[in-house]
Amino acid sequence: MMNAFHGSDLEKIEELYGIRKEEIISFSANVNPLGISDHFKKSMEGELDCIEHYPDREYTSLREAIAGYCKADPSDIIVGNGSSELIGSVIRHKIKPKTLIVAPAYSEYERNVMLCGGEACYFDLKEEEDFRLDTGDLIKRLEKGLDLVMICSPSNPTSYAVRKDDLRRILDRCEALNITCAVDETYMDFADDEYDITPLTGEYRCLFVIRSFSKFFCAPGLRLGYAVCHDEKMKQQIREHMDPWSVSSFAAKAGEVLVADTDFIERSRRYIREERDRICHILDDMRSLGLKYYDPKGNFILLRLPKDKMDSKEFFERAIREKMFIRDCSTFRGLDERFARFCIMKREDNDALMSLLREGID
Repeated sequence: MMNAFHGSDLEKIEELYGIRKEEIISFSANVNPLGISDHFKKSMEGELDCIEHYPDREYTSLREAIAGYCKADPSDIIVGNGSSELIGSVIRHKIKPKTLIVAPAYSEYERNVMLCGGEACYFDLKEEEDFRLDTGDLIKRLEKGLDLVMICSPSNPTSYAVRKDDLRRILDRCEALNITCAVDETYMDFADDEYDITPLTGEYRCLFVIRSFSKFFCAPGLRLGYAVCHDEKMKQQIREHMDPWSVSSFAAKAGEVLVADTDFIERSRRYIREERDRICHILDDMRSLGLKYYDPKGNFILLRLPKDKMDSKEFFERAIREKMFIRDCSTFRGLDERFARFCIMKREDNDALMSLLREGID
């Protein structure tokens, strides 16, 4: 049975395993376990009437709110229908782009390149180097004829993040060769500020940073994302590839409320940081059993399982029988049946998953 499900595939899980989706604890979706804040719910109660009107075509108020949140210029903010629309737009803004994808990576990068008749090539991170980006080697792959490089930081599925100094070296090379560097920061809200390269957009014309409300703000159904880009020509080209009013009036208002909820933002970051450290200590105790994990910077952790004891498919099956949905990573480029990923959930649920993991490899 195929079990490399995406985090949004709860309906498929429900159908195949006979478990009501409401009962499933999704360690696969990488969504903030604190859920939607009470402040947000109360703030939006009186906003339903906004759907009677078209959104502001320029999304002025939303862009100003986002700019304040990520410390950028409002004119450099592009809003879209989730990060997925923005990923597609930056790939399509060049004709049939030859695109270098740092892998393992989100499959939508390659899919969008193929859809617009482009060519996808890969810079494969190495397991023996803990999937850390070798900046010097990547720079050697940046050459004339390349249109775009796609980097995810923190990376899905490895949870590795690229430091600003390393990104500067990459951006210097991209700038010299007129290569667009798109950095997917979907999970950056969970990471430490030292990894956030959004402030560099004002320095580099080639840089296009993609962010999302889905994961950190626990709002995947809202379908709201944004990008930060300083280059006027690139912004114009990308906006031309986007549908008008792709963000609803309700989503636009919700975005303004979410980025202003400083209490929720601080609580979420503190919880993820503390719980991530706690889980890593638990995983450290399993190293003697052959388990390995990779230093996480996001809200999820990649595991290498001791294959002779339990592979990713068996881990998936054991977990789903207990109504816990983890990610079998065997379908990611560069990974195999040794690898699985889980995100940080509520403490009691994390403990249950850790107990199940230990039972499987002990």
